Amino acid sequence: MTMDLSAYRDIFIEELNDQLERMDQSLLALERAPSPEQIQTLFRAAHTIKGSSSTMGFREMSDLTHEVEYALEWVREKKPEISSLLIDTLFKALDAMKLLRGQYISGETFADCRAIVTDIQALINKPAVQEPVKLPELSMAETLKAEEAAVGGQQLLAIRVVLKPDCLMKAARYHILHQRIEDLCGTIIAGALAPAASSAPDEDERYSRFVVVIATLKEKEAIHSQLEGDSDIETLEISLFRMDSSVEAAGQTPLPEAASPPQPGAPAAPAAPADAQVKANQPTVRVSVERLDHLMNLVGELLIDQTSLADMNAAGLRRDPAMALQNISGVSDHMGRVIKELQEGVMKTRMLPIDQLFSRFPRLVRDLSQKLGKELELVVQGGETELDRMIIEELSDPLIHLIRNSADHGIESPEVRAARGKPAKGRITLTSFHEENHVVIRFEDDGQGIDAAKIKASALGKGIITEDQAARLTAQEAVHLIFEPGFSTASQVSDVSGRGVGMDIVRSQIGRLNGIIDIDTEPGRGTRFTIRLPLTLAIIKGLLVKVSGRVLIIPMYNVAEIVRITPEEIQTIQGEHAIINHGRMVPFSWLHDKLHYPRVERSAKTLPLVIVRSVDKIAAFAVDEIIGNQEVVIKTLGTFLGTMNHLSGATILGNGRVAVILDASYLVSH
Repeated sequence: MTMDLSAYRDIFIEELNDQLERMDQSLLALERAPSPEQIQTLFRAAHTIKGSSSTMGFREMSDLTHEVEYALEWVREKKPEISSLLIDTLFKALDAMKLLRGQYISGETFADCRAIVTDIQALINKPAVQEPVKLPELSMAETLKAEEAAVGGQQLLAIRVVLKPDCLMKAARYHILHQRIEDLCGTIIAGALAPAASSAPDEDERYSRFVVVIATLKEKEAIHSQLEGDSDIETLEISLFRMDSSVEAAGQTPLPEAASPPQPGAPAAPAAPADAQVKANQPTVRVSVERLDHLMNLVGELLIDQTSLADMNAAGLRRDPAMALQNISGVSDHMGRVIKELQEGVMKTRMLPIDQLFSRFPRLVRDLSQKLGKELELVVQGGETELDRMIIEELSDPLIHLIRNSADHGIESPEVRAARGKPAKGRITLTSFHEENHVVIRFEDDGQGIDAAKIKASALGKGIITEDQAARLTAQEAVHLIFEPGFSTASQVSDVSGRGVGMDIVRSQIGRLNGIIDIDTEPGRGTRFTIRLPLTLAIIKGLLVKVSGRVLIIPMYNVAEIVRITPEEIQTIQGEHAIINHGRMVPFSWLHDKLHYPRVERSAKTLPLVIVRSVDKIAAFAVDEIIGNQEVVIKTLGTFLGTMNHLSGATILGNGRVAVILDASYLVSH
């Protein structure tokens, strides 16, 4: 009976992610400074992946990692020079493994990895592995013989043998091994030899690879240990044989309990039962036992408080109301403290060190360095800073775009850098740290900086801004034009950048995370992007405002300032409303109008304004009343509401009513 391994699929994917990340980092370290320790780390990771993928029935991954393991063993024993060809070939194999991982998750057709297997074999001068001998189709008599053995409690095993190339008189050796297998195991049901070569066949070579099907009471491990010591055997595989195994000719393989993985290089087999039901990857996160114990203790305290409240029943209130109310107040205060601590504890279970993200980028920088012909160095600091795992995943694309843009446009060629008195190697620095209740990520390079005049001219030429707008733009405002859709200063299109996309994606994705981004640049010296993000998107501090009798919430993280103005302070510039705030012109609108709510009559002489900032933009919105701020738990809106771009979710207030949470990024940009 075949075991259903689908329940272990998520665990397998999680372990696979860890091992692939370890291999990526170790390969980069091996390229910089070859050492036996890095080779050993790579070997262990490949061996782990091979074993787990073989168990799960993922033959493609098992075959590929088997070859990688063989290559690393060759490096460990022969100690060749760690050449760029070796590193590049291993990176290609790693990329193929990552591709297979994605296909296992999505359920796509598995990639054919035979080309990279051939590259590895050519690199280490290993002869190409021949196709394994197909299992024999049982005749009627052999089938009856096998069924009788099964009724008698014997199991059917397929034993595959490959003799060593230097084995003399292979035909004679085959007959000797055939007899030895029968003496050791019991009854041989059937057998098959390697097919004859198409040209100049050597009959003796046919006996170099063969398979026999046996009926035995012995376990395959015991048989394997007795046969593997034979001096003429190159490889030995033993697997369970099913009565329908003869359909292997159509591409199927024996059950995954094989003593060793199938030979690499063969065509990919159809999906095994474990991956036939592949579904979308369910996100998981590892949590330390210490944190779980802390949460359990807090839940225990809440249960004690619940029992205390149950004891303060109506009879107690009637006997001594003052004492009962005092007790209830004390229990309530304690529950409040415990719930606050429980909330913080649960949030911490969602946290991951940002190094989980940063560790992906050294490989990207290496590839860009080779592709662009530039010497690039990535420096990472503050990788231990913790951030919500959802934000970490969403940050990947924006940071990739920043790295690509810096490598292609920011950092000069070695010749230009030398002429400017700079080191030949350009430096990209990623730094993260906590600041109050948010996380700051600084991305900087020591390249040529951003020329505001060139940016303004390019935006004007592309019709992104008008001549009047260009005349009013400050240098800092001109630099922020790089975030506009369709903006690019690249002289030619490449597969790195220059397609007019990239930086607008950075702005939109940072905006979705309720983030803020600033740019500091100095021509000839470099550029720094500073990104500020909330610690989590699950629980936020929100500003409650009232608009047309409705309570709405604006994330406090996006609230730059709360001010009051008189209606006379609202100006009209080129048909658009604006106010002057700290000497800066800020677009103004009524939140009622943005949400298509009717305005209410006002008797007050001043208007409460909320100045909202998202990414690099700012806007002021008039509301009817500022209620205050409080922490709210964000609930996602169902798809049945349709597209609601101006809302990021909803929450339930203390009075039981629902209040919607506004999307600051959408409000400011629209």
